[in-house]
Amino acid sequence: MQTPPSNEQNNAYEKRGFTQVPQSAPPPGAGYVPPQQQPYQQPAPQAYPQQIPYQQPQDPLASPPQNEYQQSAYQPQQPAPFPQQQTPYQAPPQRNYGRLNLILGIIIALMVVVLAVFAVLNLSTKSSVRTAIVSAGTLGANYTGDALIVRNEVMYTQVGVEQIEYLLEEGSFARRGEDTICLVYTSGFNAREWTTLNTYRTQIKEYQKTLLAKTNIEADAQLKLYNGAVIERAMETQSLVQSGGGNLVNQETLLSQTIEERSYYLKQKYAEDEKLIRLYDEEKGRLQRIETWTKPYTATDPGIVSFYTDGYERALTLSTMASYSPSEVRSMYRGNLPETAALGRNEVPVYRLVRDGTYAVLMLCDDTSWTPTVGASYELMIENFDNTRVSATVDSVTRSEGELLVRLTVSGSVEPVLYIRSCHVQLSENIYSLTVPANALTTSDGEIGVVVVQPDGQYFLPVTVISQDAQEAHIVPTLSGILTQGSVVLLF
Repeated sequence: MQTPPSNEQNNAYEKRGFTQVPQSAPPPGAGYVPPQQQPYQQPAPQAYPQQIPYQQPQDPLASPPQNEYQQSAYQPQQPAPFPQQQTPYQAPPQRNYGRLNLILGIIIALMVVVLAVFAVLNLSTKSSVRTAIVSAGTLGANYTGDALIVRNEVMYTQVGVEQIEYLLEEGSFARRGEDTICLVYTSGFNAREWTTLNTYRTQIKEYQKTLLAKTNIEADAQLKLYNGAVIERAMETQSLVQSGGGNLVNQETLLSQTIEERSYYLKQKYAEDEKLIRLYDEEKGRLQRIETWTKPYTATDPGIVSFYTDGYERALTLSTMASYSPSEVRSMYRGNLPETAALGRNEVPVYRLVRDGTYAVLMLCDDTSWTPTVGASYELMIENFDNTRVSATVDSVTRSEGELLVRLTVSGSVEPVLYIRSCHVQLSENIYSLTVPANALTTSDGEIGVVVVQPDGQYFLPVTVISQDAQEAHIVPTLSGILTQGSVVLLF
């Protein structure tokens, strides 16, 4: 039997419009029989509807508590609850696990797809022959060092030289067999011969002036023409000296020719004058005497003429430079001439004839660990001479005694280095090579090379590796014409 409602609950019912049910009497219509007439019998359980388990309401005013009278057949009609006082039920907040699971599933699916693609590509790559296209590449680096300039030149000497008369200008170009470079006066010649010769020539000029003073020059048109030509050449020479430009040697030659033509005309004009004849004979005899000691030098090859020598011309040539070791080149750089450069007794340098178009450089590189590539081209700059930037090719390399000697050949004008022997140079590596992937390199019979794919087959080609990293290699083929830009090579 359930516990009857308390007074507090009954009061709550009355406030909501309910009438308190007497505790001593059952609800009306339940078949109540007074105790003195008939005892109360509990109805059979099957006569009543299914009981609803009791749930404790959140609000004690929401519904009346159950008692034993509510288990009878009588069910009192419950009034409708007040909407304005009813608080709707709200479930506690829950985490959205479904959305998180969806995102996680998408990520896992994408990872599976990516791994599958990589696996397919890897399998397809391994199952097929891989190739690569050869491309052109360049490398750049700077190397410095001491150097000697080697020119293609010949030094001409003479034993017993007393005097040299230069006929060509310094640095001018001499034509083979046409230009007389200089006159050398050998031993036995005395400078007093020139003094005596000039004395006779002075007497000739003074006597000619005396004769001209007695002659009507205006009446002699030919003489007047020669006099005007001499004055004009003299004024041109004076103007050239004052301006400091032009070819003074050539101008002096023109003036001398004009004076000689005038002298020859005067000699013919006064051919019957005995005193003038005697003076001419003395001049001629003195010239013949001087010519016995005179040796003219005419150009035997075309080239640039220079009358300045440093002593290395005989020992340091294009044909001998390969025979010198790094230590010998270092010694020459410090100013020590080799024994082959020594001149004989009374032997005097006259001039040197330098052939244009090529010269060489012997470079003692500061970076002794560098390995230059024979046949590679570099940019050569002679320090303190900004205009001497030329392309140089490595001819040979020698490494010994802690020195690295690089022999370079330069194709170009020799004029910028005509007066340079010892210098400091900078070599800029600008190698035009071929570039292939690093895994294109392979070895066959101890040689490094690549396998070139051609329409008629595949061929192994040895190469020289200039530089290499994990991705690519710069190479120079040993045989030219087979491996070029755009060729196809195998990958390994």
